[in-house]
Amino acid sequence: MGSNKMKTRGDLVFLLWLCFALPRLGAAANNGCQGGDDGRYAVSYSTSWKSGIDQRIERQASRTDALRVVHVPEFQGSALRGSMRIDDDFTGVANGVPRVELAFVRLTRFAVSGDYEIRWSTMTPPDYEFDRKQPEIITQIHQSFGFGSPPFSLMLAGDHYQVDVRGRPAVKNITFGDTKKDRGRVVCWMLRYRPDDTGAFAVTDLYKDGALVVRGGTSANAYPNDRDAYLKVGIYKWDWKVRPSDVSERTMYYGDVEVRTRVESEKQVNK
Repeated sequence: MGSNKMKTRGDLVFLLWLCFALPRLGAAANNGCQGGDDGRYAVSYSTSWKSGIDQRIERQASRTDALRVVHVPEFQGSALRGSMRIDDDFTGVANGVPRVELAFVRLTRFAVSGDYEIRWSTMTPPDYEFDRKQPEIITQIHQSFGFGSPPFSLMLAGDHYQVDVRGRPAVKNITFGDTKKDRGRVVCWMLRYRPDDTGAFAVTDLYKDGALVVRGGTSANAYPNDRDAYLKVGIYKWDWKVRPSDVSERTMYYGDVEVRTRVESEKQVNK
């Protein structure tokens, strides 16, 4: 009799845990990537490619078919495909420099003194040829004004990854990993980002497949008084037309995107 009561009580506790945990686990899923949720951050923007490309997102590409949603088994469903060729005409794209990007202008907002988590995933094709002569940005946080280098950028630089963390005038370059080992597989990324133009309170911690790979330390990671920096995903290859390169075509796949804001920091930003 007593054991049955204990079993019933245990079942009830388990069911209550499921009711609490499953919504959080589901929200954290990103095409097979899982992320924890300690309750301190609230989702401020998310998009799922299975619904197509959010019409509010700004497209920066040379061709209408350069950015499209496709079925990719490795992502357990839909993914964003971005592709470009060196002979594409980029004169009407942003500042005329080779790129195939989505800009989350006004949809994502990273303000100095805020505290954010950004989750996304990438995959290079199995036959991807890495360019040893020049790098390419594959994800960035772009400053709200339209000129200068981004305060955060994740790059493919030959056979390794590179992160640039930048304020004014300093820049910190960090290399890690082996890009060749990631061909044809989904890589899960999470960036913990607290922008600070002085560096005193800055956080730029990048996680790859759950492991910390970059700690930006006290490097300035924002421009002064910038309250509207935003996320961009896609390939930006600024020197492609003017410097030697090993490649003539680029294709990259992206999983769903989610941005979370720490509630206390948002109150501080909005003061």
